[in-house]
Amino acid sequence: MSSKKKANPDRPQAFLIVDGVKVIVIDKEAFGIGRKKDNQIIIDNPHVSRHHARIRFIDKKYVLFDLESTAGTSVNGERIQAVILKPGDVISVGGVPVIFGVGTPGPLPDASRPTHTTTGPTDATDIENLDTYLDLFKNDK
Repeated sequence: MSSKKKANPDRPQAFLIVDGVKVIVIDKEAFGIGRKKDNQIIIDNPHVSRHHARIRFIDKKYVLFDLESTAGTSVNGERIQAVILKPGDVISVGGVPVIFGVGTPGPLPDASRPTHTTTGPTDATDIENLDTYLDLFKNDK
């Protein structure tokens, strides 16, 4: 008998694009975002809390929770406590943009571009610079 957990067949593959340069597949039922090393996504930014936010798969949906972070968490420019994520949602974690996607991530356009530094927390995200990444989330129906 194997001790490995089987993947949840009801959980579609999802991923995050962090700051426009790093793709991370969400491979757990609960996925932590923050500065501390025990998170699945570690963002080394002073405006990001040690345990800033968590994504959980609940009732066949990915849900983002702010973990009472100092700078707050926003989705598409709106401050949230908890929200059901949709493909293409732009999450701001202490001013660092994180894009949520479902499916298999493709290559990032111009992945060689340097990351930008943020000046501080914000509820608004610079959507104009992220439009090319949103094209990765369009459904091929």
